[in-house]
Amino acid sequence: MSFNTGLSGIRAANTDLSVTGNNIANAGTIGFKSSRAEFGDVYTSSLLGGGSTVPGSGVTTLTLRQAFGQGNLKFTQNAMDLSVNGAGFFVLDGKDGQLFSRAGAFGLDKDGNIVNSTGASLQGFAADANGNVGGILTKLKVDVNTQAPRQTTGVKAAYNLNANEKVLKTTGNSFVSDGSAVGVAKTGLKAATTQTYTLTPPLPATAGVLTTPLNFNTVGGNPTSFRLTLTPPAPGVASSVDINLNAGTATKLQEVANLINSANFASATPVNFTAVVNGSNIEFRDATKGVASTITVGPIPPAVAMAATASALTAGLAGMVQTTAGVPQVTNGYLPQTLVIQGPTGASVNFVSDAGATAAATASKLNGLAGISATATTKATIQAAGFDNTNGNLILNGVRLTALTTSALATQINALTSSTLPGVTAAVVNAAGDLEIESKVGSDLSFSFSDKNAAGATIAPAVPGVYGSVTISGSGGTPQPPLTDAVNAVVVGGSLKIVMESGYSIKSATPVVGNLFSPLSPTSFTPVLINAFDPADPKSYNHATSSTVYDSLGNSHIMRSYFVKEKPDATAANHWKMFVQIDGQNVGDPDPSLPSPDNTKPTMASYDLYFSADGTLNTALTDTLLISNWTPIGADGNPVGALPPLNVLQGGTTPVAEPPSSSNFVIDLAGSTQFGSSFSVENLDQNGYTTGRLAGLDVDSKGILFARFTNGEAQTLGQVALANFNNVEGLKPVGNSMWAQTFETGEAIIGAPGSSSLGNITSGALEESNVDLSEELVNLIIAQRNYQANAKTIETANATTQTIINLR
Repeated sequence: MSFNTGLSGIRAANTDLSVTGNNIANAGTIGFKSSRAEFGDVYTSSLLGGGSTVPGSGVTTLTLRQAFGQGNLKFTQNAMDLSVNGAGFFVLDGKDGQLFSRAGAFGLDKDGNIVNSTGASLQGFAADANGNVGGILTKLKVDVNTQAPRQTTGVKAAYNLNANEKVLKTTGNSFVSDGSAVGVAKTGLKAATTQTYTLTPPLPATAGVLTTPLNFNTVGGNPTSFRLTLTPPAPGVASSVDINLNAGTATKLQEVANLINSANFASATPVNFTAVVNGSNIEFRDATKGVASTITVGPIPPAVAMAATASALTAGLAGMVQTTAGVPQVTNGYLPQTLVIQGPTGASVNFVSDAGATAAATASKLNGLAGISATATTKATIQAAGFDNTNGNLILNGVRLTALTTSALATQINALTSSTLPGVTAAVVNAAGDLEIESKVGSDLSFSFSDKNAAGATIAPAVPGVYGSVTISGSGGTPQPPLTDAVNAVVVGGSLKIVMESGYSIKSATPVVGNLFSPLSPTSFTPVLINAFDPADPKSYNHATSSTVYDSLGNSHIMRSYFVKEKPDATAANHWKMFVQIDGQNVGDPDPSLPSPDNTKPTMASYDLYFSADGTLNTALTDTLLISNWTPIGADGNPVGALPPLNVLQGGTTPVAEPPSSSNFVIDLAGSTQFGSSFSVENLDQNGYTTGRLAGLDVDSKGILFARFTNGEAQTLGQVALANFNNVEGLKPVGNSMWAQTFETGEAIIGAPGSSSLGNITSGALEESNVDLSEELVNLIIAQRNYQANAKTIETANATTQTIINLR
């Protein structure tokens, strides 16, 4: 009997050693729970009972009890390493069915399933496309494919508009230059000529030329004195100078001319003429070109004849004749006109336009005045009929044009618009091929022919029109006769548009009827907005901001919002306009009242915003901000092929349907304010995004699984499920730190982390084994001694038995 008792003790000690050894062996196993062996004594009994003197029969193993206490957390910085902080088990779907574990070392398999090292799938509650977590237990899966883009269908923004901002817009008046000369083509000399008189002695004595030497000495010579009078065209005043040549001898005609010029310039009142040698003669020329003046010579009063003895000079003076008339260069024909401009304070400024000044020069001069802004344009038309530039010698504003047709001429001009012909453009305007040329800066447009062809050779004008032929008309439409020579030119002047700010007016004009401005009356002025909104002019809006939106292909676009404070109106005092552009393009619905094709083009998107007296947004008066005419374009300015717009006229409305069938989206300004503080963006969000790749996973304390993508988006994929049992000690270990449910555990209570009695999830940490090594080593010593003691029992029983055997 004692042998069996000792043997049972050895078996019990061996079991204890096995359990303790197993605990020690798994001290580093993640999620492992330590066990202990529990033993009971064994007594034999019969039907009639054994009484109190029956010795025990040994020991038996009652159970191996697991300790499910919390293990320490080991932080790993791996988001897919999970631990349960509190009660509960991860629910796994393995090849042997549903299993449970505290080991949270998870990863992804090739299909995106979240699995442990044995391939068992982590169970949880999946989320729908909107991130709403359901209650159906399923495998948690991460879609590792590229995330499809989402088009922006809604923008939520909250701004504070500064209530102290000033209204930038005012109302002024505009008028235009509408005189009889404006835009009219004028023909004349392309170069001015000089009024010239030639000193011509009578023939045949001197052969019509002046001869030298000429001795002007008073002794032995021929001193000469005369009065020269220059009379300019009316209403000019004549001027005279007395020329006295009474010393020296001139051996050359140039010396004679020098003496005359010196005497003129030495005078107290010199006359605007010069003496010039031309071949064998001397000419008297008006020093100003293009002036049809008159030059006469005569005696110096009181003499009745020019004081001189007979000489070649006196003979030439006596026979002086006009040989060239002074003709001015052709201009736009604009005459001076004075405008008296009165400002808001009542002070006046006189503006005088210069004779023949280009519209560009006049506009520049006007722009120098306070409260005045002016722009200028010039238009002229070349008729295709009869156009001949065979020699390639057409000159436009000093630039040679060699094109042979009007269409080719347009191409050549447009290629020079940013170089030698600044601001000048051209376009064929009708089926006949007529070419409209425009100077966008208001320079005169001057047309002429060179007397040299494209190769530089001089053209011999054997017949009329050999230089070429061009017919020019101005903006008035009346053409000039064809230009066919190399002497004349056609000039077209530009028109002005003048804008006066609020408080400025034209008090008077002199002359009243000018060829630049016709009589100005109240009907001549048109009210015009001053400083109207222009996205390119920061002075025309109070605030601006930008944000990113996405089209249906995931392309990003920049939406710019501009805010302009308006004057108080009858509707509300706190009124603003919001303007929206995307990629610098208008996105407002087309205006059907405009002529074709403008009635199909996008307009500037604008919306009325109203605020209450407390600074909050008045949603009852504020417009619905629907962007309904946006065609997404690329960097090259062409459509990218994303969903097109559906404007209001075509049926675009709010709310925008999901999934979207157009590029429309709504801007929600809820929470916007108008307070007396600086402009600020309080909130800005939109629901679109571009294509994204999985960048990482996060799990929060409630087990919510988030996927982070390279496009900055985060998507809720589901929620980790935890299970608990009424009797966790009834769980059956199946290896790999997993347990299976048994009858003794009761049904699994599955729920979300943090709910009921379930613990929370800690991401980036693993639960270590709850084995206490020091305790296990002590247990190991105790089990060893128990083993040795029970072995001693057998040894002693054997010795006593041997003693009995040895009795004889």
